[in-house]
Amino acid sequence: MDLKTAVETVTMQSTIRRHRELFASVHKRPLIFLIRPDFSSATAFVLGCHVADEAILTGFQEWLVTRVGCGSNVFWPHLVLRLTEPVGPKNARELDPESDRRAFDALFSLLDEFLALREEHDGLRRVYRAYEEWQELRDDNGCLETEAPECPVVDWPRPASIG
Repeated sequence: MDLKTAVETVTMQSTIRRHRELFASVHKRPLIFLIRPDFSSATAFVLGCHVADEAILTGFQEWLVTRVGCGSNVFWPHLVLRLTEPVGPKNARELDPESDRRAFDALFSLLDEFLALREEHDGLRRVYRAYEEWQELRDDNGCLETEAPECPVVDWPRPASIG
């Protein structure tokens, strides 16, 4: 690894660490950061962070797809909802207050797990490797990216710190 790559890696790890701390603070005290402490406001905030600061969520969509087993053609907040409420509403506006709170909590839990993985030296590469494996399994099984039960789920990568 050359010096430039090493500096970029350390810079990205620092950025990720900062965002993990920020998202933990937002989760703990949402009204300091958000207009409303709900899933829609939280996803808007997270997306703003992604756009504003070095594409912090690069790989998040793919990582979620490997966990859900389908949905490479939908936006990541819908994948979080599928993980939170597998048989419930797929639209944040349709969530009852209890489901909204579960989705809100799940979002920050998933973000922390994903960013812990991204912080690792080969984390993003592992995400994309798992996503490629999922695509191959999907193609082999004829899954049309629907909610059909035959859509594959792969052994998605976890951060070493979680095991």
